[in-house]
Amino acid sequence: MFGEDHAQKIKTIPLSNSAVSRRIKDMSIEATVNERIKKSPFLSIQMDKSTDVSDLSILLVIASYLNVNELEEKLLLCYPLTKGCTGEGIFNVIQGYSCENEIDWAKCCGVCTDGGIVAPHAAWSNCCIHRQSFAAKPLSDSWKEVLN
Repeated sequence: MFGEDHAQKIKTIPLSNSAVSRRIKDMSIEATVNERIKKSPFLSIQMDKSTDVSDLSILLVIASYLNVNELEEKLLLCYPLTKGCTGEGIFNVIQGYSCENEIDWAKCCGVCTDGGIVAPHAAWSNCCIHRQSFAAKPLSDSWKEVLN
C-alpha cells in the first residue's frame, strides 16, 4: 500500500512510551489553552523573535486571556522562522495558527512587540518579554545595592 519512503519516515517517529506520553500531554495542554482562549471575552498577545546559538530564528507568542475571572498568560506559539522573515511573514504564521485553531481575531484587544524594524508603524506598547528576561538574569552587586 505504501512505498519504502513511507516506511522509512514512519521508522523515524519516536514511539517510546515516554515520547508518546509527552506528546499527548503537550497536545492536551495546547488544546486546553486554545479552549480557554475561545471562551474568553478578549485576548492579547506578546510576540518576539529570538535567534538561538545555531542561528535559528524562533517566533514566541504569549497569550493573555481571561479564564474564570482570572487573567492567565500562556505560551501560545513557538515556531521556527525562515531567515529574513518579514512582518508579513510573522503575521501569516500567527494568522495560520489562529485559523487552524479557530481563534477569533476580533477578540484581540492588544498586541505587544519589541518595536523591531518589521513593524515600524505599529502603535502598540512595547513587549514586556524583554523586561521579564532582564529581570530573570542575576543582578550585579552594584544593582543589588541600588535596589536594596
